[in-house]
Amino acid sequence: MATFKGIKGVKVVTKTADPTASEADGTVWYNSTSPSALKYAIQSSGAWASGNPMNTARVGSLGAGTQTAANITFGSTPADTANSETWDGTSWTEGNNATTARARLSGCGTSTACLYAGGAVGGTDSALTEVYDGTSWTEVGDLQLARQTKMGCVGTSTAAISFAGGGAIPAQSVNEIWDGTSWTEGANLNTARRGVAPLGTVNTAAICAGGAPYATEQWDGTSWSEINDFTTPRAYLAGAGAVTSGLVFGGAGVLTEFYDGTSWTEVADLATGRDQGGGAGGAAGGTAAIAMGGDKPSGSPVITDLTEVWNDPTYTIKTVTIS
Repeated sequence: MATFKGIKGVKVVTKTADPTASEADGTVWYNSTSPSALKYAIQSSGAWASGNPMNTARVGSLGAGTQTAANITFGSTPADTANSETWDGTSWTEGNNATTARARLSGCGTSTACLYAGGAVGGTDSALTEVYDGTSWTEVGDLQLARQTKMGCVGTSTAAISFAGGGAIPAQSVNEIWDGTSWTEGANLNTARRGVAPLGTVNTAAICAGGAPYATEQWDGTSWSEINDFTTPRAYLAGAGAVTSGLVFGGAGVLTEFYDGTSWTEVADLATGRDQGGGAGGAAGGTAAIAMGGDKPSGSPVITDLTEVWNDPTYTIKTVTIS
């Protein structure tokens, strides 16, 4: 009879407790503790899991930070809000409100050092910019062009770019660069649009994905170049991650796509479809991201407080069954 040692060249190790699934990936062991069983661990593709909901349901705010330390501020509830919340990887905590309530704006940075720019104040296009230091909010230099409808924002609270958008004005190709004090004009996008998803963590490397009209472009710190489009064109979606490992998700649906620096691949869907939701993930956004809030296409209430967490890869411990 063939044995595991004969096939693999090693014995099956006996353990009194299971190791973590990621540590045990690809191995086989015998758990001697009741109920005893022969077990193994496998790696599977990424998936969304439900997280604790936000304290305030909202739509039309981008979000900032990572999967374990994120911020979401502003949005419509449906009234415009200045409410600010911080995520610690498990739950949301309300912080100090921002200065001016608004919605459909852009945000970037970390949970304790973020920047939000533009948006709509009472439906009117805004150029307002506010920064958050983890405790309080400060109004700083305005955008050169007031705009809303979910522009993109990539970078930090002291060095960022803000691109695309629209509102009362047509869809825009504008790209502005933030130096910690003021905004200046940078090279424009090739295709003017609104409702985009941003990818990137620094202001010298970014992706403007999707939008209306649809296009996908990459920023190298100097200019924008067209890159491969993702599988299903859509707008008002969210993004998380870097230019070589990122996710875009939602956009009036559940679709999630992964970007590896060259091409896009459809991966596991969101549990709840949404558009104009927020997203965050930092540099690990392709493997660890968070989706927050947005408009559900159906159900009540339409504006949601739902949070979903993405992990890729996921690991699972399995028990060997004998039949």
